[in-house]
Amino acid sequence: MLKFLPNIALTIIIATYLFIYLKGIKSGKFKPTLSTWIFFAFATFLSVVTDFRETGIHGLFANSYNILDALGTFITLAFILLFQKNVNKGFNKLETVCLIAVIAIGIFWFFSGLNVLAHLSIQAIMFIAYIPMVFYLWKAKENTESLGNWSLECLASAVGCINPILNRDLLPMVYGLRSLFSTFLTVLLILRLKYKGSKLK
Repeated sequence: MLKFLPNIALTIIIATYLFIYLKGIKSGKFKPTLSTWIFFAFATFLSVVTDFRETGIHGLFANSYNILDALGTFITLAFILLFQKNVNKGFNKLETVCLIAVIAIGIFWFFSGLNVLAHLSIQAIMFIAYIPMVFYLWKAKENTESLGNWSLECLASAVGCINPILNRDLLPMVYGLRSLFSTFLTVLLILRLKYKGSKLK
């Protein structure tokens, strides 16, 4: 039973985050960019597939975070298409480059079967996709991001690393650690903005 606790906790955290985020999309409080979620849908799906092809059925348990993350991404994408008004359908330059790179990696993986290389390349691109937001938060004068939502994402990433580390599964470990680093950095930048805002009051 103990070995399932991280997965149970992970499911609860992601379900909570999704409930808050999807409710915000439906009400109009959150207005995510469609292109960003299309990119993440491709990236998370290919991450799941490359990991499965490398580790098989026995690797699904360790890769539960990636699987739940991909499922949540596709549900979010569906909500954006169904409920968000005035959807921003444009791709900026970085998003276009990242999406093309992920598709190219998918084609390369399909013909080469190099699961590990494809998976690691996707994680590198997913990290690069965070860079504009990091720069934006660093230069911003006020916070426009939800600390609660990002904290839940960071917590999910941390919990998602437990099984891969215990089972020494490389690909799910890299996926979880990449996500943990990205979300933790975002949380730190949000806290920095909140601290700067409180000092100005």
